[in-house]
Amino acid sequence: MVKIQVKELEDRIVLEVEGRLAGAFVPEVQNAWGTVVAGRPGCKVHLDLENVRRVDRELRTLGRSMHGKGVEFLRPGLATQDILDEVLQKQGCCD
Repeated sequence: MVKIQVKELEDRIVLEVEGRLAGAFVPEVQNAWGTVVAGRPGCKVHLDLENVRRVDRELRTLGRSMHGKGVEFLRPGLATQDILDEVLQKQGCCD
């Protein structure tokens, strides 16, 4: 199960994700992101991953797409750090 809380701040929107970011739950995050972007085009979006406990390969695809559109990842934990490192390196943003 995944829980997504949307925090709208003046200069950015933060999607706080909690639980499992794997399998059928990955599209839920993608849908929340799409809704946020449609509602406030051009606004910075941050994905807070501090409370994510489990991830799988599906996050790689979504992560690449989100990062390519300017989403920043906040507070990745042990469960997400390896996948995010791979996503960010393939995007050419990290040395």
